[in-house]
Parts: sequence; structure tokens; C-alpha cells
Amino acid sequence: MQEEKSIQKEKSSVSSQKEKKKTEVETKEVVQNKALDQYLTQLHFSGTAVVVRNGKMVLNKGYGYRNMEQQEKNTPDTEFYIGSSQKALTATAILQLVEKGKLSLTNPVSQYLSGFPSGITIKNLLNHTSGLKGHLETNSKITPKELVQDIEERGVKRAPGKWDYRDSNYTVLAYLVEKLSGQSLADYYKQHIFKPAGMTQVGFYEDFKQQKNASIGYYLKKDGSYSIPSMPDLSQLFGVGNVYMSAGDMYRFDEALMSGKLLSPESLAEMFTKGSSSGYGMGFYADPGSYNNHGVLNGWNVSNSISKSGKTFVILFSNIQNNITSFGKVNNEIYQILNRTN
Repeated sequence: MQEEKSIQKEKSSVSSQKEKKKTEVETKEVVQNKALDQYLTQLHFSGTAVVVRNGKMVLNKGYGYRNMEQQEKNTPDTEFYIGSSQKALTATAILQLVEKGKLSLTNPVSQYLSGFPSGITIKNLLNHTSGLKGHLETNSKITPKELVQDIEERGVKRAPGKWDYRDSNYTVLAYLVEKLSGQSLADYYKQHIFKPAGMTQVGFYEDFKQQKNASIGYYLKKDGSYSIPSMPDLSQLFGVGNVYMSAGDMYRFDEALMSGKLLSPESLAEMFTKGSSSGYGMGFYADPGSYNNHGVLNGWNVSNSISKSGKTFVILFSNIQNNITSFGKVNNEIYQILNRTN
């Protein structure tokens, strides 16, 4: 009898530990600002919104469904592809390598890649002012080395210096991260960005569909119906669009940047300095009141914004492309609501 009680007690303890672990994994919804919540609800926003002001989480909530067919709702733990917002990760990695003396922003890329067109600097790539024609995306699997070889072979269309947004600029930068660090891009991100920033709901396209909180990307058609767009082979988007994460992890990345966990103040200032009339610095646009980046990928649409004071963070991750006409307008309205209510 005593042995039976002991076994039952042990089972109860194991069950309790499992429940505790489950609770720790699930992020609690936060709605401290009802005006923001009402605004996003009225917009029929579908995704996860994270808003932080003065160190306080005022909104961390999922809206709509991450899987419409299964009626599974978006939550603070839902994971989304972040598209071109990944460029901020790649820019961070490059600036870290600059701090370690592995390369210089003013050095020509050809110093590190012998077959690369001459006259283009690392900074040109970061600012999207390289003049490269760039890789033509296909639907087949490709290696980073093959991508860079294609970019080299296609050459340039103009001398460096003029703004021309090209994924290929950051593909080359991602390849340089691997070459100069001796690590795969995934391993470099994990060790030097994800871990110090405390990011745990983040990963790469190869295992996205296996994640229990992965969202499905939808496209809103003009007749009001939804379709699931086809996806390219994401090896084509090496360093520029093959990462997924939760909105909370994007906030942790932003906070780590602003608090000096990832870059020195000097490197951060370089990142946020406009490289052309476009306002684009390195992975972020330097707008009048905030630093922003944006990513779109066949059914996913994300916006990431940090106020220049570093006191406000607004992250909107949506799994419906074309649901909101302008994330820029939505972002601005959120700042206005915060100024009225906080």
C-alpha cells in the first residue's frame, strides 16, 4: 500500500513537472492598451502584435488564425517567415565581424572574393548602392556558393553609389559571414545573435513546417477569398528571407540591439545612418522618428519598428499578405495611439 502511494506520488510529480514545462513554453497574452487592441481588431489584422513602451509590454496578442482550415488561432507564440527583415540579422553579423577586425566597411568586396566586380565596397552592399544586376531567382535548390557565382557572373549595371534595392547585396554579405567566421550562417546566427538576445522561437526554413506554432501564409484576393501562394525554394533567399521567428523574438532582437548586447554604440550608429536618399542604412530604414524594416514572403507580411529614442518597439507579424494596404500607416497610427494613451 505504501509502495502504491509512493508510485502515485511520483506520477503526480512527473505530471506536475510536465504541466509546469507546458506553462513555461506558452507565452501569456498581454493587453494593457485596449485602444491598440481595438484598433487592430477593427482592421481585421491577422497575426501577432507586440508593442513595448518604456520597458513595459503593452500589447502581445495574436489575432485571427494561423491555420484557417483547422481554426487554429494566432497567439504570441505563433511563428512567421520574416522575409527581408532578415537583412537586419545579416547586417548585425557583418558589423560584429567588423568589430572583430575580420573586415572593413570601406574595403572592396573583391578583397575577400577574388571573382567579384571591382570597386564595390562592403558598405555599398549594406546600403544597397552596389550597382549589381543581381541573381535571378529560380525555383530550384541552390548553394550559397552557386548564388554568389551567379551574382559575380551577371556583373554590374552601373557604377556603385546609387540606391538600388537588391536581395543579392545581402546574399553576398551572408556568404562573407560564413567565409570570414568559419561557421555556417545558421550557426553564426545562433551563437552570436539568437543566444545573446535570448531568442528561442526562431529557426530556418528547413524545419519551419515541423514547428507546432508555425503559421500558414495566405493571400487575400480582390473578391475577399483567400489562397495559399506557392513558395519558392528558400535556398534562393540565403541570408535575405529564409528565417522564421515569433514576434516576441523580433522584439528580443531589437532590444538586444538597442541595449548593446549585439553591437557597440558606434556600430549601431553606423547601422542607422542613411546610405542614400532612400533612408536605408544597414538592415533598417532611418525614418524621421523611427528605425524600420519590412518583410514580405508569399503569404507573410511583417513590420518591425523602433523609435529613435529606443523607448518604443512596434512589431506586427501577419500571415495574410495584402490584408493591410500599408503597414507604414498602421505603424504610424499605433505610435499616435500610444502618444494619446500612454
